[in-house]
Order: sequence, then C-alpha cells, then structure tokens
Amino acid sequence: MKMHWFAVAPLVALALGCSEPDSTVTRSTEDEQFEITLKAKKNHLKSGETLPILVTVESTTGQLVTTTSDTIDFVANLGSVSPSRLVFTFVGRDDSVTTGVTTVYSEWVTFTSPPRGTRIEGRQAELHALFRDLDTTLKIRLVEESYW
Repeated sequence: MKMHWFAVAPLVALALGCSEPDSTVTRSTEDEQFEITLKAKKNHLKSGETLPILVTVESTTGQLVTTTSDTIDFVANLGSVSPSRLVFTFVGRDDSVTTGVTTVYSEWVTFTSPPRGTRIEGRQAELHALFRDLDTTLKIRLVEESYW
C-alpha cells in the first residue's frame, strides 16, 4: 500500500502544479466596502493576441452616502493593457444633482500579449488592477503557436 501512495503522490503534485489560471478573479478591499472583479473569456493567449477583460467595481454596502470619484490603475507584465487607467464616480444618496452609477461600475480593458519573437522569461503574464489598498491580479498563460 505504501508503494501505491509513492506512485500516486508525484502525479497529484504534477496535476496541481500545472493547473490553469482562473479566468475570473474577485477581491475585496481591506475594509470590505468594495469588490473588484476581472473577468476574461479565456485565460491563455498566443503571441500578439488581445484579450478583452471586463472590470467591475461594486460597492458591497449599497449606495454610498456621498458622491465618490475613484480610479483603477492597470499594470501588465509580459504584455500591455489599454486603457491603463479607469476613472469612475459612484453617485451618493445625498447627491440630487449628479447622475450616473450608484453601486456597480463596469468597463472593458484590453490586454495584449507580447509580439512574436519577444524573449519571454516565463509562460505567464499578469494584469494588476490597483484600486485603493487592493491589487487584484489576473494571470494569463502565454502559449506557443504550435500549441493550438
């Protein structure tokens, strides 16, 4: 029976080590007032391909009391992102003049993988969404042209 576990353990470790990155990532701010979600249709790209990513910011406490403007900055490694910043405003309950979103803001950004021929040290790109005290990271696997 012990030999059986010695044979199975490396296979389990290999399977866990080769897991695919998630195509949807959600994180909450430290105060749990906001939640950020990055959602892509797939989690892998070939050289030079683009990947639309839906970015959603949600007030987890409902509509804020006062109108609040904020930003999300994006940083990509092994690729680029456009736009690199989103600016948005949540309209507060006490604001009778401003119109717009009250609890959920969504917008698309586009990640572009490095062009063919670029020297790549790893096989995984990352898109970081920086909002307040939060760094939400979407991992994207970079694949060889012959893989597909």
